[in-house]
Amino acid sequence: MINEVNDLNKVVSAFTVYKFIKLISSPFTSMDAYKYKIIDSSGRFIRSLDSLDSNEKKSVDVFNRLIINLKKIINKVPDPKLKAQLKTFPTAMILLRDEAEKHGGDGEYVINEITQYLNDEGVDIDNIELNWLFNTEVGENNGE
Repeated sequence: MINEVNDLNKVVSAFTVYKFIKLISSPFTSMDAYKYKIIDSSGRFIRSLDSLDSNEKKSVDVFNRLIINLKKIINKVPDPKLKAQLKTFPTAMILLRDEAEKHGGDGEYVINEITQYLNDEGVDIDNIELNWLFNTEVGENNGE
């Protein structure tokens, strides 16, 4: 029973990290808070939290507000290459793998399962990674 609870905690932690990384690497316009017109495309709050209904409040809970504020901080990073790397899916996957291993999980297994799930959902992971590698190499070779 204790091992099952520990395993569940590891999975929940890995999922939370994945959700965090996925949101941090997505534009503000893909967030529910934007769809509810609570934030603008730059992440600035345009509505008072007191005026929101229950569904709208879920889109700006503590976790989502953390994401919004961190995204705004990342956008202030002056180095465009570093800023881009902080927002890329491959970087997010590496961070997720490392976080899973830090909690005693099998990082490669977590990455493989997420990759398989995304592939099953029609997300072309290989194309995302290939584009990232191409952009990284071209950027480095052009002195960017």
